[in-house]
Amino acid sequence: MHRHALRTLFAAASLVSFASAQTITWGPVLPSVAASDVSVNGLLVFAGNSHGPGTPIPATVNGVTFVGGFQPLDWNGYITSGLNGSTTGDAEYDKLLNGSRAMQNASAPPDSNPTAWGGVRLDTLATLNPGYTYEVQVWFTDQRTGSPTNVLYDRVMTLSSAWGTATVVGGVVTNLPSMTQGPLSGPMEADPDNAPAVSSPDTVFGTHCTGTFVYVPGAELWLLIQGSHPVATNVLQPHITALQIRDLSSASHQNFGTGCHTVVPIDATSCMQQFAGSPAAKAALDNNAVQFLLTPTGYVANWIPGGGALFVPPTSGLPGPTADDQVVTITPSIAAPIPGGTTAQWSISSNGVLTAGSVGNQGTSWTPSLAATATATGLAWYLWRDWNPAEAGTGPIVYEEVGGVLYITWNAVEAYPVGTVNPGTWQFQIDLNTGTVNIVVVSFEAGPSTAPVVCGCTLAGAGPTPVSLDLATQLPFVVDPIPPGSLSPLTLSAAPAPVINPSTLVTYTIGGIPEYQPSTGIYLSTLFLSVNPLPGGFDLAGILTTVPGCKAYIVTLDLNVGTAVTLAPTNTVPVTFAAPAFAPGNVVAAQAVGLFNGAFPLLNGESGGFVLSNGVRSTTQLQ
Repeated sequence: MHRHALRTLFAAASLVSFASAQTITWGPVLPSVAASDVSVNGLLVFAGNSHGPGTPIPATVNGVTFVGGFQPLDWNGYITSGLNGSTTGDAEYDKLLNGSRAMQNASAPPDSNPTAWGGVRLDTLATLNPGYTYEVQVWFTDQRTGSPTNVLYDRVMTLSSAWGTATVVGGVVTNLPSMTQGPLSGPMEADPDNAPAVSSPDTVFGTHCTGTFVYVPGAELWLLIQGSHPVATNVLQPHITALQIRDLSSASHQNFGTGCHTVVPIDATSCMQQFAGSPAAKAALDNNAVQFLLTPTGYVANWIPGGGALFVPPTSGLPGPTADDQVVTITPSIAAPIPGGTTAQWSISSNGVLTAGSVGNQGTSWTPSLAATATATGLAWYLWRDWNPAEAGTGPIVYEEVGGVLYITWNAVEAYPVGTVNPGTWQFQIDLNTGTVNIVVVSFEAGPSTAPVVCGCTLAGAGPTPVSLDLATQLPFVVDPIPPGSLSPLTLSAAPAPVINPSTLVTYTIGGIPEYQPSTGIYLSTLFLSVNPLPGGFDLAGILTTVPGCKAYIVTLDLNVGTAVTLAPTNTVPVTFAAPAFAPGNVVAAQAVGLFNGAFPLLNGESGGFVLSNGVRSTTQLQ
């Protein structure tokens, strides 16, 4: 297709936004069936899911991350099994739909069917710009059966909105007559196909509805929800499962889908050894050290036999933790480099855990295990044992800086059990200039305890339970999300935003291009633009690829740009966005393709000669 024809097509495909000032105009109520339900229009402003109290349950669906723990004012009820055992086929969408917040019956007058209007204030969830058009998307799911006189999967929610100053009692907006109320949505049923209660397989998982509004400041903007039920005697307070707000007035790029292929032979985000008890730890660690050399994305772990000689005895160190099971946060003189940035603070647990940042891994836990390190989210180093700097006769935990190195020392610190003389002497060493971290052991405690001991490092972010390595024999080891010998997916990103007045030169960056043929140092890639995005993707296994997992995220190949041979696994493709070729609201989808010689299959056996990136959905605007 010629570029002129493509530009004409782009202009004809401009987004028309139906929005009312102040209040929300609703589109049709749609069944929730797959992760592609989640809108990627415009620019994400806020996305939150509703669930009961406790640990947040974030979910990333169709590329949109919903934060966990969203709770409207005075909505204190909740459900935790909204899918009733069903699955959408997408684990993240399941997490999003499985919980719901509700107003409590007893606290929300009046007690009737339909209920009074429950309120969720939108303009406090994120910063909204005056005069901008926004999209709001709301979900309601409840597949529980309930009882014969109160069938829960038949409950219905109706949406509305209000602009003004609200009086809220028990989650209900009680002064709607004094506010400007917007139009109503259609009925959002909890589970339109009444499954899994009475039919199988399940294909519909509640409903969702999307509306638009133009933000007008000067008053509060409320999303209203009213609960009802076909059985008039039922009293069913408003529920909401999740919502998101998206900016339709700002030029933006939205990534969607995933590139192919990702192969990590082993999890390399941790380098740990779990010892069966203190005698085993002492036999392995005494007079040795483990060194972690910083790389841009992780560390190279090295075993240093005789590394106990690197120990620097403390001189005038400051006190670290002094109590049993205590965490102390310190701020050295300079921030130290870590993968992807720097850290100004370090958290020291008396039980032998050092975490980069102000929040320590494991907290005050004194029960080491590899499983516990998997769920922790901080970048941390461990010589995790139940140390007790408060025991009678113990030495201290101290820290000091000497020559640009931060030393944190367990200086003859006692370990449990109390009353047994079993001190240990060892230290963490952090080079504040290079980011190198050493665990140097002079003498591990000599007690007979069979409680586990964990030694090593874990990168930031939760992950699978680490495999226990033999540090003395399996190092060097590359600690990295994508270690050597792995295959990273083809990626595509775009920046800056496609503003068309004035024109903007947008750079599409293709990364992770496979080498065309081993040892050639040559990389081939190209970029396609389309006015027809395919958010759910179509797997090309058996068509262009030999291994499942490579998806097309565009329907038509309207323009091929940026075909290039490069000497590095990246390619940058400039595209100019300008009026009048592009109109406000045009949507342009992009996807990259990497080429390789199929006679040399990739690590996972892929021999089709093609890999594909994620999609990028670009929306043009005047600003």
